[in-house]
Amino acid sequence: MLGILHKGARRVILLAVIATLLVGCKADELELQIDLTQLRSAAAGNEVLLPLKAVFTDPRPLNTRQSAQVDDVWSTLSEYMRVREFKRENVDGGLRVTIESEVPVLTTRNADDALFVSFTESTIFSGLHRVTLESGERFEALQDELASINFALDLAEFHPTTIEITGRSSRLVAPAATVEDESHLLYDGTLDGQLRIRQSGGAFEQTGPGFFVRMDR
Repeated sequence: MLGILHKGARRVILLAVIATLLVGCKADELELQIDLTQLRSAAAGNEVLLPLKAVFTDPRPLNTRQSAQVDDVWSTLSEYMRVREFKRENVDGGLRVTIESEVPVLTTRNADDALFVSFTESTIFSGLHRVTLESGERFEALQDELASINFALDLAEFHPTTIEITGRSSRLVAPAATVEDESHLLYDGTLDGQLRIRQSGGAFEQTGPGFFVRMDR
């Protein structure tokens, strides 16, 4: 069941993991905000961008070489992604980096974008749509650029992800999700306003973050 969200998912490196491998930080979490109205707009052929945020920290200060690498990563990410803000702060003698970017919503499973949200009809759950964070064709080029900064940046990992979903739906299904501090092998409920789902660890490490939803009118 969990594997249906993302075939070949080990190719996906989330934005926070890229930075984590560079500076030796442990990423706290990736946050993605999705409004069902925006998904409908994308289905109608409009350009839609969703906010993607990563905050991660490390208790150790960076040396000069590591600090320069962080700047190089910022420059490289800006070439391949829509980075709105790349903020680095010294906190309690360590480092905190906040990356805010935007990813497009596309009605396909394949795209040129390094990262994008895929919105397609589900082939598993009748009447539902599949919503997942995916990597596209430019991801490999981004990976090569980052590897030229630091050889370790070609590693692929998944990252704890929280998705904030806004809207109304008579059915929302999320595999391996924590909802309102309760863990579910398969969350199957409704959406009435706003819902936050968190996916991480275990079988999720072999899949990508995402859910299935009925697009009620």
